[in-house]
Amino acid sequence: MRKLIVIRIVHSPADMGSASAGLEKAGVSTLGRQRWLENQRKIESFWTQLEKEVDGLGLDTNKLHIYQDGLPCAGPLGEKIVRETAAKGSRNYQIVQKLMDRGAMVEATESPDLLRQEYGYIKDLLQARTDEERRAAEGRYNLVKDRLLEERDLFIARTIDATLADGETGLLFIGASHNVLPKIAGDIEVKALD
Repeated sequence: MRKLIVIRIVHSPADMGSASAGLEKAGVSTLGRQRWLENQRKIESFWTQLEKEVDGLGLDTNKLHIYQDGLPCAGPLGEKIVRETAAKGSRNYQIVQKLMDRGAMVEATESPDLLRQEYGYIKDLLQARTDEERRAAEGRYNLVKDRLLEERDLFIARTIDATLADGETGLLFIGASHNVLPKIAGDIEVKALD
């Protein structure tokens, strides 16, 4: 039997790579510095609790596949991305690195092409200099974001189906806006970690 444990995640700025500075600036602008900092403390608390829950699962890491929202690479490059992002302070990637160091395999979860497309729209939105540019970039993104998310979810589900063998467990770290579960192969036993 194949098993998949799904973990709904909250992204932190460290998870967002080169977009982190722009997202932080936008967050502070929208929420104000104090509320933004309070939000960051809540995210940190979320990850601390989640790490304890993952540690308590007693997973056989030698039969564990890690599927990470936003990660398009496996093998040495995927491991390098995990380590670099963990070193930059991403709690998500620190948990993945810990599991990886214990023998878990990191999978190329996402389509590089779809991620590049989405990043381009987000980059345009974050780099807008005027309200008019921002509204135009937001409008362009709104026209495609649901389709892109649907395509990403389908790609993730197919990746899990193709890489998770009988007797193995997958751990899917996935953002709250995704809807991957209905696309998961029917012979995979799915459990959500709440």
